[in-house]
Amino acid sequence: MINKPLWDECIHHRGLSAEQFVEEFFAPNNRKVMLVGGAGFDTRSHFVAESIAAVCGDRVTGIFIREERPNPSKTLIELAEKNVAAIEKLVENITILPVDVFGSDGAPVGGRRATKELSENMDLNGITDLILDCSALSVGLMFPIARYCHEAAKNIGKEVNFHIFVLDDPSTDSAIQSTSCGKVAPLHTFGGKLNLDSRTDAAKLWLPQLGAGRREVLNLIFQDISACGMSNSTVSLSNPRTGDKLMEEYGDLFETITDPMTPTWHVDSRDLVYAHEKNPLDLYRSVLIIDDARTRVFSETGGSQLILSPLGSKAVALGLLMAALERSFAVVSVESIDYHIDPNAGGLTQNKAAELVHIWMHGQAYQQEADE
Repeated sequence: MINKPLWDECIHHRGLSAEQFVEEFFAPNNRKVMLVGGAGFDTRSHFVAESIAAVCGDRVTGIFIREERPNPSKTLIELAEKNVAAIEKLVENITILPVDVFGSDGAPVGGRRATKELSENMDLNGITDLILDCSALSVGLMFPIARYCHEAAKNIGKEVNFHIFVLDDPSTDSAIQSTSCGKVAPLHTFGGKLNLDSRTDAAKLWLPQLGAGRREVLNLIFQDISACGMSNSTVSLSNPRTGDKLMEEYGDLFETITDPMTPTWHVDSRDLVYAHEKNPLDLYRSVLIIDDARTRVFSETGGSQLILSPLGSKAVALGLLMAALERSFAVVSVESIDYHIDPNAGGLTQNKAAELVHIWMHGQAYQQEADE
């Protein structure tokens, strides 16, 4: 029997409706907010803090993670310091936590370190609403922190609401270019039993979310997962127009390659999953439908295992996050060791196309359903 999806009737908002939600929901004086976010070079670092602080004032406490990578450029350091100063003016009671994303051996350990810092510094006593702002967090930290916050809220009960916010701004995404560390690894707490002997016979399906400029990372993950016995792959795209652009960039990877020594994706048009780029729940539901179907098909032959890779829009990636939280899927990616800003993309700017996205993950909104 397949259970009803956890967030089947999820409360979510986008754009003006999300801004209106913030203004109305957090206005009462009894709401006490813990805001967790990223304090990096991305100008989106302080957008949600500004929105929440404008409504809550001194009723908001902030914990912001500053991701530290080796040898950052002077430009990135200056931008990060400017954003930290802006956040400190917005949130009176704030803690900035520096987190080294890489260990001394070069291994990506940011997710583990970030959740450890939160366990030592986040106090939810008296808090009514825990907010995670993913706008300026890397995926390697965003997923583990989201799981930690979700579990922390669940452990307290329905009286603590857990919200996820992200400022979806495609122009800023395109302006930021990253350099991968070259090491493929499951995200912290999202191993999904990938390397256990009990999962050796499982039919593995890789479901990468495509994003522009991620060819190197996609090939690294494909080669790594193929070595573990991946049976096939499915590609997640956004709307058809965006999908056409991505197919222009990656289409050659999907074609049959004549060189037998070159790994082939074995993907055709039937393997593409289109999801609404403005609604993370669309991808969330699509992933669960795929998993349900494969669970039935492979139940007698070792089972099925989905492997997710969030490599595109962060707002859409929230759908993968929700699916992974609910079904304990493996989430595999490659951490970025460096970033730089593309001068041809106009720098880091917030424009009219940027929209606030809100997902209510846990709390009072689901009280009645839980009691039934």
